[in-house]
Amino acid sequence: MRRIVTWCALVVVAAGVLTAVATPADAGSRVQRRAIITFDKNELDPSSSLLTWKVVRRTGDGPWRTVEELSWRAGSGMGGPAGVNECAKGRGWLPDGTYRLRYHRNYHGNLIKGRAFRLDDHRCRNGRWRVQLFIHTEQGLHNTQCADAEGDQVCRWEFPEVNDYASAGCIKLAPDDLAQLGRHFLKYFKAGVRYPKSRVVVRVVP
Repeated sequence: MRRIVTWCALVVVAAGVLTAVATPADAGSRVQRRAIITFDKNELDPSSSLLTWKVVRRTGDGPWRTVEELSWRAGSGMGGPAGVNECAKGRGWLPDGTYRLRYHRNYHGNLIKGRAFRLDDHRCRNGRWRVQLFIHTEQGLHNTQCADAEGDQVCRWEFPEVNDYASAGCIKLAPDDLAQLGRHFLKYFKAGVRYPKSRVVVRVVP
């Protein structure tokens, strides 16, 4: 049986390595670095799944070593039987597999605004394309929270009064957690670049 993730944010940091950053000597010593973002689905409660950011590096042909690793609560899917069907358009969680991404500091979509990671479109198991896939939160432009009002607002994070971890197919994080993920991404990579999977990869696993 899968464990149920019930915390709002879990940080796993190897002692003494969180602040490690690239140095000018890296290029000359053939340092390789890559990031792996893993979305670990929780079928018992998709809104309490786990997103992990991990950076690994190696010099030359040496072993890969973890530079930093952090995890947060995340959600995907709208709940109910359709919420765990990766082919249910607009309701199901992300299809398993690997994705490329592009980081936006201030995405200007109809529903998704502010910082967001745009993922590749992806075929689900029956061949249907799932499109408009993101790692995002509920906020307005420039990462602002709109004023509180009645009902569920897409420009405001209202959890736990509203289960904002539910998502129409994307991966949802709390605003502070998404901001932390964005800061760590920008330590090693640039916004607006669609990196190859050999540099940055998103893994969606059952």
